[in-house]
Amino acid sequence: MNQLIKKIYPPSKNAVFKANNVYLQTDILFRKRSLKPHYYANFLTSFDGRIAIHDLSHKILLTPKNIKNDVDFSLFCQLHAQADCLVTNTQYIKGLNKGYYGNILSIKDPRLEKWRDKNKLKKQKIIILSNSLNFPINEKIEPYKENIIILTTSKNQKKIESIKKNGYEVLKYSGKNISANQLNTLIIKKRLKFVYFIAGPNIVEQYICKKMLDKLYCSTSLSMVGTERYDTLIRGEYLKKPINLNLLEMYIYQDKKNGNHQTLFQVFNFKGK
Repeated sequence: MNQLIKKIYPPSKNAVFKANNVYLQTDILFRKRSLKPHYYANFLTSFDGRIAIHDLSHKILLTPKNIKNDVDFSLFCQLHAQADCLVTNTQYIKGLNKGYYGNILSIKDPRLEKWRDKNKLKKQKIIILSNSLNFPINEKIEPYKENIIILTTSKNQKKIESIKKNGYEVLKYSGKNISANQLNTLIIKKRLKFVYFIAGPNIVEQYICKKMLDKLYCSTSLSMVGTERYDTLIRGEYLKKPINLNLLEMYIYQDKKNGNHQTLFQVFNFKGK
């Protein structure tokens, strides 16, 4: 892929970049010196705020097809490659099994694999947040068994023991949902540095509310889908007061193969971070 992406903020002399490495700028020294985990998330949204809409075929909320493009996926993969740990949930694992979600539990791009090898990054941990444990243990996740940690608040001890017998690490917590503080404590204990949330806004909402999220990457398709049944980035009652973002970078991509459709790629941190 050799698409070009234009940087529009902050202004710079070099305004045009190859899309296949624009996010691949992690400072490896920062990794070594950082005393705390670095948490980041990435969302693709329509201009009217839809990250997912009701899909008639699968009867669930999925990303609208008309807001996707190859550049967005390339940037997703670059962020993925930088991670020491991927955090996902029950819904993603179920969707992976049924085929309406693609496999994003490992890096498929040889170029990005070489980048990780060059920077001596260890194999990624995968944390699955699941209160219900209602997902299949099968060939879709078996290749990652040694690197998977399942966090649950389920009281079904029989199910927990069954998953453990299959060779998975399962950690049981009290409460209704796995909290941001519980996850953070585990991440520190495991000495993980770069943590990428790859599914669902629920845990990300908690991290935003507690000002624990370090960076938010937002791809905004300049189109409106306008459906009544949809999901959005912030959907719960976590935010007690408005939280201000700080725009670090913004790019624009024009998809000439798709009617010159435009997408903004924005990188934020939070005021005071």
